[in-house]
Amino acid sequence: MRKILVKFVLLYLRILAKIQLRKIKPLIIGVGGASGKSSLARLIYLILSNSLKVLYSEGKNSETGIPLNILGISMENYSALNWLKAFMLAPFKTIFNWTRFDVYVAEMGIDSPKEPKNMSYLLKIIKPDIAVLTNVSFEHSLYFEEEVSGENLEAKEKEIFKLTSEQELLLLNSLGKTKTAVLNLDDKVISGAEGKLRCKKITVSRGKPADFRITKVTSSLSGFEMEFEHLNKRHILKLKRPLTEHFSYSITLAIAVCSLLGVKVEDTISSIESKFSLPAGRMTVFPGIKNSTIIDSSYNSSPLPLFDMLDFLKSCQAKRKVVILGDMRELGILSKKFHAEAAGKILNAANAAILIGPLMKEYAYPILKKSNLKVESFDNFTEAKDYVQNFIEEGDLILVKGSQNTLYLERVVEMLLKNPKDKEKLCRRGESWDKKRGQSL
Repeated sequence: MRKILVKFVLLYLRILAKIQLRKIKPLIIGVGGASGKSSLARLIYLILSNSLKVLYSEGKNSETGIPLNILGISMENYSALNWLKAFMLAPFKTIFNWTRFDVYVAEMGIDSPKEPKNMSYLLKIIKPDIAVLTNVSFEHSLYFEEEVSGENLEAKEKEIFKLTSEQELLLLNSLGKTKTAVLNLDDKVISGAEGKLRCKKITVSRGKPADFRITKVTSSLSGFEMEFEHLNKRHILKLKRPLTEHFSYSITLAIAVCSLLGVKVEDTISSIESKFSLPAGRMTVFPGIKNSTIIDSSYNSSPLPLFDMLDFLKSCQAKRKVVILGDMRELGILSKKFHAEAAGKILNAANAAILIGPLMKEYAYPILKKSNLKVESFDNFTEAKDYVQNFIEEGDLILVKGSQNTLYLERVVEMLLKNPKDKEKLCRRGESWDKKRGQSL
């Protein structure tokens, strides 16, 4: 009965969202990829909103999030009562909401190879005119693993990656001859698919000939600078905040997308330099206790973003560099591999490590314990709390990063803040999140 009800609600929302889009007729930009989707979609929105009316999905990237966003329905939480309210409100929004927008920027996230959690289902809701993938890598592998048989770990890993790649590439493969794909040629899967696409293409690369070619990237705690070439002209972009080097792709992909809508490259650079921001919990720097510096990346964690952050930390200068890292969740049989790789990165980047979560404890801690690195491991935040507060020393540079779910490592950042008022700038604010944190160890 529950499955039937869920299918009905999804169909109901999908149909009404499609009607709403037909009324408004916006140009649709679909943003996918294993990591960096939110940042890229946000950049596109910031640039285009200077001259156009833009609706931005703002992290609502799922089979329910996208249609609710299109209909203009916000959910306080996902209780049965709030779903009933949304269900009743949806047809009224479809009939009476005639708010116009020129462009819809939709983040499109996949959690599984099966509908409704995959790309094929999201493409039943929206048909992008422009599509861009940040990269293709392992994501939510636990749910792809369910579709893979056999005992050989290496073979299963390849099959999981194949299924993930197929789903992400559906976004590009769905584009007809009049549509446009913006391609990161430095991603092997995306570059390998380039020749098979029917649509128009615009390319970005750091090392290959491309329409937008990144030529130089420098980043530190004090700022970020990059250079790129387009149409034989060199451009420079500077930000007074730190970013990982990999973020140069998100910026250049955003500029490439906006160029398709007639925005001059110089104007995109000006927009980014003046309006740039990231959602909370994504590489935000805060002053900490004992004159420490906190890099708050506590919103979530997965292999590529974590490795990028550790590479950035390695390049920083500090008296002592401390990582406080939580599990990377939903990796399934690949958990051991990626947590072990994280241990290797930690050894090269940090002077000390505090690990939080059973996966870090099982797979990363034994490797680090064999080294000269100062390391401790805990099952949860509650166990780690007192140790963390007592461990921090004068002038430490502290990186905090971990998956969502039960970890909620924004609590680590909060207790280390120099200014308690900065807690309002952390991720997952509001009563519902306070309640979830209160129920978690």
